[in-house]
Amino acid sequence: MTRHDTENTQLIYDYSAPRTMSSNINEMQKAYLHPFLATPSVPLMCDLRFPPTSLTFPSTSPYAGCGYELLFVPLTPERPKQIRLISPNFPWAFDIGPDPSAGEEGVTCLGVLVTLHAELQRPLTDTEWGTAGHDRRASLIRARDRRSMTQPALQGSSNSAARTRPTVRSVPGASALNNRPVQRERILLRIDWLGSRVAFAGLIKDEAFARSRLIPGGGEPPETWVVKFKRL
Repeated sequence: MTRHDTENTQLIYDYSAPRTMSSNINEMQKAYLHPFLATPSVPLMCDLRFPPTSLTFPSTSPYAGCGYELLFVPLTPERPKQIRLISPNFPWAFDIGPDPSAGEEGVTCLGVLVTLHAELQRPLTDTEWGTAGHDRRASLIRARDRRSMTQPALQGSSNSAARTRPTVRSVPGASALNNRPVQRERILLRIDWLGSRVAFAGLIKDEAFARSRLIPGGGEPPETWVVKFKRL
C-alpha cells in the first residue's frame, strides 16, 4: 500500500456503505466508488482536453489547493485489477489496469482520468468518421475548432503538467503530436466526439446499458463503469 493509499483511503472509506448484510458486503464494496469520482457531486474540475495533472479542486472544496497527487487512491475498496469504461457519449470501450511501475496494486482514481485523457487524444479514424452522421460531423468540426482556439492559450501549463504525468497508459505518437501543436490543432481527435461535454462528471453503474454495449458471444467483460460528462 502506498503512502497516498494509507492517508487518503483511510480518510475517505471510513464512512462507506453500512455493513448490515454480510452476504452482500463484496457486492456493496465493488459498487462503492471513491467520492473523488462519484456522481453527482464530483469534488474536482477536470477538462479532458488537457492532462489530468492540470485538474483543480473548487475553492469551496476541502481539497482546495491540492494537486492531482491526491487521486493516487484505489477506485473502490475492492481494489479492482481491471475495469472497463464506457459512455453513452462515445462509442468506445476502454479497459484499464494498474500501472506496476507506479507501485499500483489496483486501478486508481488518477489512473481512470489519465487513461480517459490518453484514449480521447487519439486521432479519429476514417472508419469512425464514416460512422458519423451529418449532424455528428458538424459537431466534430465545431469541437475541433473550439479546441484549436483553447489549447494554444494553455499550452505552457499543459506541457508542464505532461512532464510530471504519472504513466498509466502510453499512447503511440502522443509525444509527436505534443511537439507539433500546429498539426494537432487541425486534427480531429476522439475528444471532439464529445462536443462541448469535455469535463469529467463522474462514474456510475448502469448494468442494463453495459449489457447493451456487449457484442453477443463476446464473453464476460471486466467490472464496467459508465462515464458521465458535462459542458464547460
